[in-house]
Amino acid sequence: MISTVAFVFAAIGLLARGYTAPSPSVQETITGDWTAKVRETQRGTVLWLSLNRNTDARKGRFQMSTDFPLQDFTGLNPNANSNVQFTLQREAGTVLFDGLFKDGRGVGDFKFTPNGGFVSTMRSLGYDNLSVEKLFSMAIHDVSTRFINELKSLGYDKIPVDKLIAMRIHGVDGDFIRRMQAIGYKDIPADKLIAMRIHGVDEKFIKEVEAMGFSNVPLDKLIAMRIHGVDAKFAKEMKDQGFGALSIDDLIKLRIHGVDSNYVRRMRGNR
Repeated sequence: MISTVAFVFAAIGLLARGYTAPSPSVQETITGDWTAKVRETQRGTVLWLSLNRNTDARKGRFQMSTDFPLQDFTGLNPNANSNVQFTLQREAGTVLFDGLFKDGRGVGDFKFTPNGGFVSTMRSLGYDNLSVEKLFSMAIHDVSTRFINELKSLGYDKIPVDKLIAMRIHGVDGDFIRRMQAIGYKDIPADKLIAMRIHGVDEKFIKEVEAMGFSNVPLDKLIAMRIHGVDAKFAKEMKDQGFGALSIDDLIKLRIHGVDSNYVRRMRGNR
């Protein structure tokens, strides 16, 4: 049996050679159950997947649902009509699924195992102490070092992990950022990029606003227009009702207060 003194000296030797204990998050796993079904969308055939994580009873139950392209999975046969085992392999880690698939619908259990190499790489990029929960979300939404480095090349360095995940969820990627830069919107904060995606502020909408006679509109106003439903159709309605030249702020205020063509006609009819 090794003595205490020998053990201490052995440990010192390991540290001297640069040994570091693995991150606690790498040693942890996440387990839970899943349900899934194949469905058709505008983006093609996808797998709708709902994950229910096993958690401490005091914290309640964790659940997330999202669509995945079928090709994201290895070993998946949604029409197996039998027991299945397939994986979702991401840079942040691997999710192993066990269960049953029949006629495009499935149920079963899953286990997520983090990738230690990814944790080390993330640490070198300035992201320390990533919890297993964060790694799980990064795996599900495919937050990779390639994605992080692409953002960095576009001027978005050291974006917090929660925002990286939100950007992936809402489709903020290098292509979208470059398209916005090409039409004159540069150095957009990450929060505003996410808001633009959530509310549908894109090149098509910006060109529509320009056709309404407004140019170089600040992003906050573009987002507000989408939130309140101010578009070319609404602007035309107000013009047809006899309103003069209205600013974007005027149009937004009319929307906020519920003023539309029907409202104007009712008010005129009550005179």
